[in-house]
Amino acid sequence: MTVESPVARPARRRPLRLYEVVMGGCVVLISVISLFVAISANRTQERMLAASVWPSLITGTSNITLDGDPQVSIDLLNRGTGPARVRWAQLLHDGTPVRDIDALLARCCAGEGGAAARDQLQFLSSGIQRRVVGADEWIALLRVPKPQPAHPLWNALDRERHRIELRVCYCSVLDDCWVLDSTEDEPEPVRQCPRTPDVLWNG
Repeated sequence: MTVESPVARPARRRPLRLYEVVMGGCVVLISVISLFVAISANRTQERMLAASVWPSLITGTSNITLDGDPQVSIDLLNRGTGPARVRWAQLLHDGTPVRDIDALLARCCAGEGGAAARDQLQFLSSGIQRRVVGADEWIALLRVPKPQPAHPLWNALDRERHRIELRVCYCSVLDDCWVLDSTEDEPEPVRQCPRTPDVLWNG
């Protein structure tokens, strides 16, 4: 007598219940939301970090001190919250860069007494190449007090100071960079500083 082995029948799939489908969808949805929240929080932290070390250079010129004494001044100030790493700086008169006070006076005011008149002026100047300007730091790029008695060379410099332009490329500690142009209202954000110009302001 031959005994036949029972044939194994394939197990039938149990249909998914509604709550299993809902739970699976909830898990996926929660995962997506968690990922979105994590990315958003990371971006917020990056913006907060960038804001905490954000440099903002501004420049200005005047012909009088806070005490009321006549003086031609060109100043640079960091009004941001972090240090500004200066890559390069240019001082230009009518679009032409100058290296120092002698070159500036030769361009703007050469007709007012010649080279000998230069000795009639006292001045203070500062270069800022590759310098780190701290938050709220004030730098006197150029200070020329009015001589006594008055000299035409100083008067000419006072007239021409509005035609003097300052251009500075600087970066934050996070390597976000800007180009300051004193003829523009705001520094321009750039991916990186343009090539260093041939003629830089050395004070």
